[in-house]
Amino acid sequence: MVSPIKHYQFVAKSLIMSDLQLPIEKRFPPIVYRKVPSGIQGLDTMLNGGFPNRRIILIRGSPGAGKTILCSQFLYNGFMKNGEPGIYVSMEETKEELIRELYLAGIDFRKLKDDEVEFIDASPIRHTPSNTEIGRTKMGKKEFSLVALGEMIKNVAKEREATRIVIDPLTALSIQYPNDEERWPMILDLIEALKRTGATCLITEDLRASRSSGTIPIEDYGVHGTIIMEASERAKGMVKTIRITKMRETIHDDQTRIYEITNKGIEVYPTSSWTP
Repeated sequence: MVSPIKHYQFVAKSLIMSDLQLPIEKRFPPIVYRKVPSGIQGLDTMLNGGFPNRRIILIRGSPGAGKTILCSQFLYNGFMKNGEPGIYVSMEETKEELIRELYLAGIDFRKLKDDEVEFIDASPIRHTPSNTEIGRTKMGKKEFSLVALGEMIKNVAKEREATRIVIDPLTALSIQYPNDEERWPMILDLIEALKRTGATCLITEDLRASRSSGTIPIEDYGVHGTIIMEASERAKGMVKTIRITKMRETIHDDQTRIYEITNKGIEVYPTSSWTP
């Protein structure tokens, strides 16, 4: 009588040998990378189909560059074109203010219900007391703000089954951390909280220095992708440019391209290069 252990060893060895006899393309099938389209045609062309699925992308831009509009199109198009629920976390403006501003860019959030795109007004988090008690634990304002934001997003994402999330802007939270040593753990904690939602996330942040300065903000090292949007004054008027400086899990266009803000939102021209 063959012992159970020897029998299982024989079966395991047989399975391994049968796998090794398979053609290499069957043993190692191609890795499939799912894309999440922004709905902005020119940008999706630059991204080779869209943002990488379930990744956290930083949209950094100068004031007036259109960061909020780009992220709003991402959410709006996500549901209107693909039926994907989203969450908009506003760190500064109210829902009413955003609706009025975005309407001029062809984005009418009044058409969407709360279970389609949920607005979260997170601005009160920035005005919490300097010390807050959660149970028996005392937390400083900074720690409480981050914990509260993460919990809020996680709970709403689960309830709404959201697949797209926007936080606009991260600057409202990150200014509480004046140096990189303090800001880095905050970034990692926030990214970990967002990853647990399983959604594709866009985070906006103000552009604090020109790319030409050579300084790379610490946030860029933590996120999976970075897009830079700039509005620059030139001899012939204002020029808006967009560039993908980092994007994991996709081959992308790394050239600086021109875009416009129109009554239909952001329009990117992926074949129009820009040389300062």
